[in-house]
Amino acid sequence: MTKIKVLPLIAAGIALASTSALISAPELSQTRGTLKEWVGLKKTISEEESTWVVEKQTLNESIDLLTKEIEKLDQQITEMQEEADAAQLERQSLNNEETELKQASAVVKEVTTDLEAQVLSIVEYLPDSLKDRLQVITQQFPKNARAADQLGLSKRIQFIIGVLTEIEKFNNKISVEETMQRIGESDVAVKTIYIGLAVAYYVDGTRTQAGILTPAKGGWEKERRDELAEDIALAIGTFEREETAQFVSLPINVN
Repeated sequence: MTKIKVLPLIAAGIALASTSALISAPELSQTRGTLKEWVGLKKTISEEESTWVVEKQTLNESIDLLTKEIEKLDQQITEMQEEADAAQLERQSLNNEETELKQASAVVKEVTTDLEAQVLSIVEYLPDSLKDRLQVITQQFPKNARAADQLGLSKRIQFIIGVLTEIEKFNNKISVEETMQRIGESDVAVKTIYIGLAVAYYVDGTRTQAGILTPAKGGWEKERRDELAEDIALAIGTFEREETAQFVSLPINVN
């Protein structure tokens, strides 16, 4: 009696369990899907984290590289600024120097004009032979301001120095020249010995006509001194080594 009642109860339990299992199948499928999504999500998160670690390292390296580039650019900008400041200072210095040079040039131009006039005045006191040699230069001296600007300051100074150099060379030596001198009513061939630009003595070939020359504007002044003819001829012969070396006494007047 008892066994008969138990079997139906077991059968009923199995039926209920089957019914409960059938009822839970959708939920189990849904749970499995959710679990699968969760596993996939975890995998994606893990992959993203790995990717982010790599990208973060790459970004940090890029940031470091850019930081260094920025520092380098800042340094270059600083150096360029310093160079620009130095260039500005140099430019200002050159501008100041240019201004000073222009001012100095104006002064030199004025002085050069005065020097040209003084040199031409000195030339008037030179012996004719030296004056003729210098004529090639003195003729190029500017006659007016326009000619002076066209010639240029450098050339003008060169001409002045050239004339003064020739004058100085003549003044520092003794020289003998054969020229024609106007003596009395005729031109006579004479030898003239110049003692620098201080004085000169002349004598003709016959040693009968002689004299002293002293500087004067427009041509040296003659002082007839025929009594000095032998002494002057001897002095010239000694200088030209045609006479035995000896002392010769000649008068001189220095004004």
